[in-house]
Amino acid sequence: MSELAAANGKLSGNITVIQMAPSIAPESFGVGYAALNLAAALERAGVNVFLVSIDEEKDVYEACAEAGLSRERYVRGSLVGPPRLRYSPLLVRQLLKMLGNEQVILHSHGVWTYMSRVGVTLRGRLRCPLVVSPHGSLEPYALTISPTRKAIASLLYERRNLMTASCLWALSEQEKSSIKAYGYSGRVAVIPNGVNRASVCGAEEIAEFRRRNNVVAGSRIMLFLARIARKKNLPLLLKAFAANVKVRPEWVLIIAGSDERGHLQEVLALIRDLQIEESVRLIGPVSGREKVCAFASASVFVLPSHSEGLPIAVLEAMEYGKPIVVTDGWTLPVTTSVRYGWRVPADEGPFEAALLEVMTTSDDTLADMGSSAKSIVREHFDWDVVAKQASSLYASLLSDDQDGTKQEYSDDA
Repeated sequence: MSELAAANGKLSGNITVIQMAPSIAPESFGVGYAALNLAAALERAGVNVFLVSIDEEKDVYEACAEAGLSRERYVRGSLVGPPRLRYSPLLVRQLLKMLGNEQVILHSHGVWTYMSRVGVTLRGRLRCPLVVSPHGSLEPYALTISPTRKAIASLLYERRNLMTASCLWALSEQEKSSIKAYGYSGRVAVIPNGVNRASVCGAEEIAEFRRRNNVVAGSRIMLFLARIARKKNLPLLLKAFAANVKVRPEWVLIIAGSDERGHLQEVLALIRDLQIEESVRLIGPVSGREKVCAFASASVFVLPSHSEGLPIAVLEAMEYGKPIVVTDGWTLPVTTSVRYGWRVPADEGPFEAALLEVMTTSDDTLADMGSSAKSIVREHFDWDVVAKQASSLYASLLSDDQDGTKQEYSDDA
């Protein structure tokens, strides 16, 4: 019997795995994407899994279909109040009614949100194991963002949620270190995000994407695809690009993503100050075929973040065969000797020099590096491989419960 079959055997019968995320809508980016695609991979593996989020109905069923998750495996909490709060006061009651007397494993994605409060309450009521995936939210830089709001959330529910969790799921050894530095002394499993296979994008679609975004023939595209947020460190990229595009004018920087907390206005102002309006395209958030075309059209992908867990967009770019340029705010959790991109300190001098090297590298060399990137993703970051590791983790947590080695549950009802 395979390792996955053995783990799934322990998860069969009346055992239910609940994946929880604040949102799985396109603007949820990595957290929602990870929860949705992990749930779909677990369903393919035969696990009795449900996915829970707090979303408008119009935002989610298309996403479930795209990921391959059966519609009946999705549970939607009705959104009450401002969408950014992701508040659904009847969700706990809805889930308790649905679950009955089943044995449950909870897996909560993200922290500092109402969904963490749901996890605390459900765990207390159901007396079940709880796995929490912070998705980079406990990295030192991330903790400096909105510190007052996080302090209040920590006092009300988040610290209890984290410190009494059965296990925290880190995306890399680097994130595991950050989790331990935060003060968590329990079990930490290191399991990466996965990525879906690239979709085919034909020459006509690519040409239309370029026309739509005013990218003339012969231009080379550098792609940034992420939230337009201070954490993503766009000013570093813009300054380095401005310094180099004067000597390499064939390059166009495409910035795809949604605005977070008004940072877009700061980015627009910097673009004007640097006088690079003719070389930069801001195309807003992308999904579906538009996102496919963005990746397929690019020559290289850049993410200059201050810190990350394991960004989905980087893995997606690698799956599309694109070399990557990233800062040392995170580390790819595999060891390889092949060249698949650039990893540079998040400082203006080194980053500017690295970007010049990127912009003077031939298309053939970039394509070779992209092929290496794709091979790495195919070997290490397939969702079905991640689901196998998740099943083993869940099964071991159940064994801990049955052996009487679990932590005491805190009833926060």
